Amino acid sequence: MKKDIKHLSLRVSPEMMYKLNYVASYDDRSMNWLMTKLVSNYIAKFEAKHGVIEFDEEEGD
Repeated sequence: MKKDIKHLSLRVSPEMMYKLNYVASYDDRSMNWLMTKLVSNYIAKFEAKHGVIEFDEEEGD
């Protein structure tokens, strides 16, 4: 079964784009992988402090 993947557009400065690419490349990763990892870590920290955010697949679209 194919996983549903959502697209997210992000606006950043040229400097931030360069630095994100640099950090991702340093670990031989893509910027998409890096951004996904950063967001996942942020959500995990939020949930550790405030409780788990329940996901309703009906509302997830």
